[in-house]
Amino acid sequence: MNFLFNSEVVDYDFYKKTDTTQTILFLHGWGGNKFSFTQTINLLKQKFNIITITMPTIFKTNMVWDNDIYCELVFSILKAHNINEVVVVCHSFGFRIACLLKQKIKITKIVVTGGAGPKKNNIFKRIQQYNNKILLSNKKFKYLFNNIASADYKNLPYVNKQTFKNVVNTNYKNIMRFNCPMLLFWGKRDFETKLWIAKRLKKQNNARLIVTDSDHFAYLKQSALFNNAVVEFLK
Repeated sequence: MNFLFNSEVVDYDFYKKTDTTQTILFLHGWGGNKFSFTQTINLLKQKFNIITITMPTIFKTNMVWDNDIYCELVFSILKAHNINEVVVVCHSFGFRIACLLKQKIKITKIVVTGGAGPKKNNIFKRIQQYNNKILLSNKKFKYLFNNIASADYKNLPYVNKQTFKNVVNTNYKNIMRFNCPMLLFWGKRDFETKLWIAKRLKKQNNARLIVTDSDHFAYLKQSALFNNAVVEFLK
């Protein structure tokens, strides 16, 4: 299905059941798409309404996005289908959208895997702080950038890099508290969104935390465990 938003055509799917009002919203990570949670969706779409969206991140786009705009996109799609409350399942960047979305719509439960939370160090501010030194030597700049900037930023093939900076430089320290049950599913070898983020979320939200011997994509590499945990959580 297509949704027109600010002159952008956004791809999404809506699997609707006639015998339930419960809707699960899937929010993928940076560079993901509406198929990122396919295994979980196939398991749940027999019992729940499902909405899954391909948000423009590394895809061709004519505008610069930020988290508020992504949130407004999601909210607009939900409004178009007269959905007033959702269960959210999100990965990485998708959690940042969920943090904003809860101010617009009721979230009854949330599953977070590898959620992008607060950053201890802002890589772009660090580069700016050393700007004068960087300008002295191109080699120094390359060394600093290669050792500080994330792979996501350096490898962006399409999207304006300003969008990525808008996304990662938002401070979510004070909006990560949810007034609903929360399930956390993490990989202890997740170096993108480290385990300390999960532990902080667990403490702030009295959440259940499942830690696996996996990485940032624990929900895929430990898919059976993840799917079983989600099904049990939604009972």
